[in-house]
Amino acid sequence: MNMRKGFTLIELLAVIVILAIIALIAIPQVLNLIRDSKEKSLLISEKNYIRAVEEALYAKNIDEEFNPSICTIESDGNLLCIQNSKIENLKVEVNGTRPCGGAIALNSLEVTDETISFACDSPSFAKDDWLTIIANIRLGKDVYKVGEEKEIVLSGEEFNNQSFTVRIANISNNEAEGCGGENFSETACGFVVEFVDIITNHVMNSADSVNLRGTNDGGWPKSELYDYVNDIIYNTLPNKLKTGIIDTKVISSHGLGDTSNFESIDKLYLLSAHEVWENGSIENLVPSDSAWDNTRQLDYYKEQGVTADLGKYASAIKKYNGNGTSWWLRTARLAKEDFLTVLSWGGPFVQYHSTNSFGVAPAFRIG
Repeated sequence: MNMRKGFTLIELLAVIVILAIIALIAIPQVLNLIRDSKEKSLLISEKNYIRAVEEALYAKNIDEEFNPSICTIESDGNLLCIQNSKIENLKVEVNGTRPCGGAIALNSLEVTDETISFACDSPSFAKDDWLTIIANIRLGKDVYKVGEEKEIVLSGEEFNNQSFTVRIANISNNEAEGCGGENFSETACGFVVEFVDIITNHVMNSADSVNLRGTNDGGWPKSELYDYVNDIIYNTLPNKLKTGIIDTKVISSHGLGDTSNFESIDKLYLLSAHEVWENGSIENLVPSDSAWDNTRQLDYYKEQGVTADLGKYASAIKKYNGNGTSWWLRTARLAKEDFLTVLSWGGPFVQYHSTNSFGVAPAFRIG
């Protein structure tokens, strides 16, 4: 009689263990092959599209001087450029996969940088590349919202590639509140981005043999911190972001040693008292700020209901190393030698001398 002998439980367990070991070895290899294949396919598609863009540009036969621009990639794969009247809508013929979004920087009819997406999600300030963000803003696309945040890495010895968070502080360009006016600051008009928290501490002005507590003579534009912000800090920003930061007309207040407000053209700037708070019954800020009426409250702080009233300060808090810390405003205190600051709990304080080292949290505009 023939008898069939089956596997014992131990033998079955041994087979299962062996198969599991093989799977542990094989699955990562297979996943890596799939990932590499997708990356190679994406790279080929990007190169094909870039060549197609260059061919479309040359086919336009533009014979006048070309102005550099950033063009957004529409869902049909064509480019939409608005900064050069000769290229308003560029049709791109490409074999293979067409991108569904992103942006390309053009200069002298050549593609100088690209951010191409072949698997498009909804626009996201947090996820979109800076070129895509800049292109969407310049095209007037209402795809980002006040309060949205994004991580940014600052380079150089000063920050050593540290990551910080920025947020959209303003989108509106409210003419009824003064935006566009001849003597109105642009600092709270249009697309404004600010650092959520303090990125470093710095004095506003150093002491000298005459002014041991420092001075606010010359206001924000003549301060040591102005040079530090617009030179050192600006140069640590990502290069792609800097292509979209626009010159901003900044009107700032004057102090004891001056008689009129100041106007400067800045890349980066500090906020003013009115851009953070609306005036309140607890703290009357208007008599301390000669430029109060030359700007408006930023959309973010307006939506948060920030006023100079006790208990309505919280949204103005900025942290340094995890703790709420006082931070500088560009507002020179009227008839005094101080600059205004935001206290660690978000409230206003008007008696700090410029030699104090307080938090720095700049803002800038994209357009």
